[in-house]
Amino acid sequence: MEGTALRSQTRFTGVATLSLLATTAAVIGHGSLSYPPSRIYIAWQDGPEAPISDAVADAIAIGGTQPLYDWNELVAFHPGTADYQRTIDYSQSIPDGQLASAGNPKYAGFDQVRDDWPSTVVESGPFEFVLSATTPHDPKVMRAFITTADWNPMQPLNWAQMEELQLGPITLVDQEYRFNTILPERTGKQAVYVIWQRLDPAGEGFYSIADVDFGEGSPVNSCAGDLDSNLSIDGSDLTRLLAAWGTDDSESDLNGDGLVDGPDITVLLGNWGVCGADCNFNGVADSREIAEGATDCDADGVLDACQGADDCDGNGQADICQIIDGSLADCNSNLIPDVCELADAENNDVDGDGVLDDCQVTGVSYTFEVNSDWGDGFVGYINLQNDSGQCIIGWDLQFDAEFQITEVWDAVLVSQIDGRIRLVNEAWNSRICSDKTGRIGFLAEGSPISPTNMTINESVVNPGQ
Repeated sequence: MEGTALRSQTRFTGVATLSLLATTAAVIGHGSLSYPPSRIYIAWQDGPEAPISDAVADAIAIGGTQPLYDWNELVAFHPGTADYQRTIDYSQSIPDGQLASAGNPKYAGFDQVRDDWPSTVVESGPFEFVLSATTPHDPKVMRAFITTADWNPMQPLNWAQMEELQLGPITLVDQEYRFNTILPERTGKQAVYVIWQRLDPAGEGFYSIADVDFGEGSPVNSCAGDLDSNLSIDGSDLTRLLAAWGTDDSESDLNGDGLVDGPDITVLLGNWGVCGADCNFNGVADSREIAEGATDCDADGVLDACQGADDCDGNGQADICQIIDGSLADCNSNLIPDVCELADAENNDVDGDGVLDDCQVTGVSYTFEVNSDWGDGFVGYINLQNDSGQCIIGWDLQFDAEFQITEVWDAVLVSQIDGRIRLVNEAWNSRICSDKTGRIGFLAEGSPISPTNMTINESVVNPGQ
């Protein structure tokens, strides 16, 4: 794989039974970085029973082999609203020295401070992350960080030495999330930290630390003769070279013959002008303008101003930028804002309910089951039968009820206000595929009358047989 290429739990005994959905828990999982591969991903690839690297062997000595078998479940939770989850200050909940484990003691072996974690060779500049998702989750936000230039692998990973990276749009190809960034100039071994945060009430997130090696470093858009590193070869560079004339100054010896002389001037003049791309022809390199604050929301190394990005709602902001920052919804991940597709209701919202047809699930039905009833309370179940022909990945179930839930299993109770109850999936049962049944159990006060007006992910769920 070419990494530098840009591409675009009181329960009743026996009551909390596992549904068909739960029986697949061992393969549901979630995910981790596969490029550059995270420490836990590499450990799994090494093999839990016969690790190749000393770092992985020591991680097993600390935490056993189970964390490796659960490589795709390195998880922590940040309950709250989607707006909060988009901008979480992780430094308040994940302690310094525990970033690799996300403060999860099961994975503490991966917090070891050492310089022999297997690393991936990278270069500064445009770069594509690949995250292997054994179960994709949406909606979500990806955030990525890189260690600062003054960090070294014999220091604990800590928030003061983490710099957030700008990310481009996220695409899902088969079971892989892909997204771009611009890696800043670094040298030697560094670490990148990617957090895949679900935007749901439970706030489930997945954490990946990957070790990378920049070697001696290769600055973005570097070119011979840029002696003052301003991404432009001009008079100031010529002045510096002439000041070193006749010496063996290695910086000014552009042709590497051990002497600053005429051939070096030839090299400098041959590269005269902007160092790297200058899409707007203003004499300033694009990478320099971006570093100084010009927008590049898709993180492709090209100024947004040069790309003529679509603005379907005419608000003066590029659609792709608003999708990335969450200000415009894109439920079907086609990089076209939902509001713009809904404008063509005849083709995209046939039932006129204000939700894109592409984002709706049809063919899901439910049955209501009462296990025991003692007059002022009961144990009940809701069985969800998926005959939609597609997998439901992450579910949000809402319904009206004349009872009050006091305890629930195989789901998370988010709210029950004015008789409207909202439940979302647990971390392990987010997927209900076609021809499968999801089962939710609960203890309730009130009359065991079947729920009504049920929806799953804003799509209607009809009563079944």
